[in-house]
Amino acid sequence: MNLIEMIKNEMGSDVVSSLSQKAGVTTDQVQSGLSAGIPAVLAGILKNGASGDSGFLGKILSGVTGAGSNPADLLNGDHDSLLEKGKSLLGGLFGKDTDAVTNAVSSSSGLSGAKTAGLMAMVVPLITGYISKLMASKGWGISDLLGKIFESKSAITAALPSGLSDSLGLANINLPKVDLPKVDIPKVVEMPKTNYAGIEKPKSGGSFLRWLIPLLIILLGAWWIMGKSGCNRTKMTNMSDSLSANVDSAGAKMDSAADAMKAGAAAAVSTVTGKLNEAGDFVRDLGAKVSRKLPDGTELSIAENSVESSLISFIEDKNKPVDKTTWFTFDRLYFETGKSTLKPESQEQLKNIAAILKAYPNVQLKIGGYTDNTGDAAVNKKISTERANVAMGELVKLGVDGKRLSAEGYGQEHPVASNDTPEGRGQNRRIDVRVTQK
Repeated sequence: MNLIEMIKNEMGSDVVSSLSQKAGVTTDQVQSGLSAGIPAVLAGILKNGASGDSGFLGKILSGVTGAGSNPADLLNGDHDSLLEKGKSLLGGLFGKDTDAVTNAVSSSSGLSGAKTAGLMAMVVPLITGYISKLMASKGWGISDLLGKIFESKSAITAALPSGLSDSLGLANINLPKVDLPKVDIPKVVEMPKTNYAGIEKPKSGGSFLRWLIPLLIILLGAWWIMGKSGCNRTKMTNMSDSLSANVDSAGAKMDSAADAMKAGAAAAVSTVTGKLNEAGDFVRDLGAKVSRKLPDGTELSIAENSVESSLISFIEDKNKPVDKTTWFTFDRLYFETGKSTLKPESQEQLKNIAAILKAYPNVQLKIGGYTDNTGDAAVNKKISTERANVAMGELVKLGVDGKRLSAEGYGQEHPVASNDTPEGRGQNRRIDVRVTQK
């Protein structure tokens, strides 16, 4: 889990709701502001750290919310005081780039400049507060934090609003080198070569006789065995031929098994049937409707081949462990073309997934966003991240604890179908989900 996800997971639906009320914007706009604000703040911290201004970072990351307090308590305080603190932090973090940050967030969220400035002034103290809380829980210092941000630089760049990475100069940021103290390495005194009994080994001149005598014994033994009976040589030849045949047979079986696995994988992909609708969304054939009763008594009417059915079966099967390769594709989750706006017909499946998570309170999920390969790869990565976060935000609004969820966008990576056809591209534009804890 990268730093962006770790910070987002700390901010539950109550924080988003409070921000929405205080800033006078919708919860979706708050989510957009956080999606842009968190990577922007991390980029600002990295930029200040790379310039050597650790004193400033120490000030903003220690005592933003007060020792031992909850960053969300900032929202319960005086509105004007929070705005002033936020404006000061914005100016300190971004300096002359403050306007560029505000404008970029305004473009990505659809808010006016004034609304964006107010929202960012509230968001930045919260974000820095949660970063301080994270540092305390992990035992990190400033240098540790900078190292973690630097490791996540590519993810932060992808999550920033368009053009902001260039404004902040992320590509040229490197952490300052640390001069390590010189250490004198002690000289190793060579000990005399001895055998296990502590007796010094003989000089190299005796090594010839040491190897010659055992070799002669082996040769004499082999001559006696081979001369004793010609049939022994025949048996040895037969054994050699048999062994070679077995090896060849085993190799053929392994090749066959590998081909079978490839064929099985191809068959698994080919079993996804469906067609594009007029809007360009891939509509899967999900089979007949079935009724599934959940542990809390909730009954869902779902298709037998739907993601809900697959997810429930995986969760209940104790023989299927959690891993990093088992993903399930949402089959009725659609977004507006080129946007991270969910279509209304997506709500049914989201409500079902929320019901499943409530029925299995120990389950945690990771949500992955994907696109086809049309357009710029960086833009695709950004929009896939936004869509994954929107899906996660909808589940939170439906009552799922945000700490049980994480989200990441992968852009056009990991296609499940060929991008050479409209149907294949429709399948690749998707949201997947993976169980990270049962």
